[in-house]
Amino acid sequence: MKTNNVRGPGIKVASLAAALGLLGLTIGSQANAGCNFDIPSGTNSSAHLTPAVYRPDDRGGSESSNELELWGPSIVGLWKIEFLAQGNTVYRIPDGALIDFGTAIWASDGTETMVSAGRNPTTGDVCMGAWVQVGPASFRLKHLALAWNAASGGNPAAYEGPVSIIENVTLDSKNHFHGTFTITQYAASAAPGQEFQENPASVVAPTPITGTITGNRLTAN
Repeated sequence: MKTNNVRGPGIKVASLAAALGLLGLTIGSQANAGCNFDIPSGTNSSAHLTPAVYRPDDRGGSESSNELELWGPSIVGLWKIEFLAQGNTVYRIPDGALIDFGTAIWASDGTETMVSAGRNPTTGDVCMGAWVQVGPASFRLKHLALAWNAASGGNPAAYEGPVSIIENVTLDSKNHFHGTFTITQYAASAAPGQEFQENPASVVAPTPITGTITGNRLTAN
């Protein structure tokens, strides 16, 4: 995530460096969709299950009108996104402060990839996550980022710990979404096998950071 573009009075870049070493190279676990019953017309048997995550080509064809009515427009595609702070009174991050911006691809297999314009590429500006559809036109996304700080003053870059980024978004239309995010940085663990541990006792201030996210679809036109 962003380390140097948070705007607003009383915000020190240095104080956010550890917490906002966020959306670097990440690992997201694939989320399963769950099921709903799709019963063929004219029978009370032979029910079969269909994915709750709607993807246009799941069954090799285009979306039908009843699927669109049930699930709304698809999130799949390329988006311009922006993260703005909201509700961070404890750490005096002003509402509307720019936390990050960039582009994101939501893929039909339930994965997502973001390129952050607010993070130095030398410390990792690519973030990956997994998403699931939770209702008509509503989606939940989770990233598990691996945060690094930048080399400075003769000190090498170092791993700072895992970061959980949760987004809950809703499509307003085919080409725009809005929602909320929560970013939580955890301290690094030296224990083997604990590199990804999200230990509530090791949350690094000033996270969690909360706010709003918006997306505008990019097309080939």
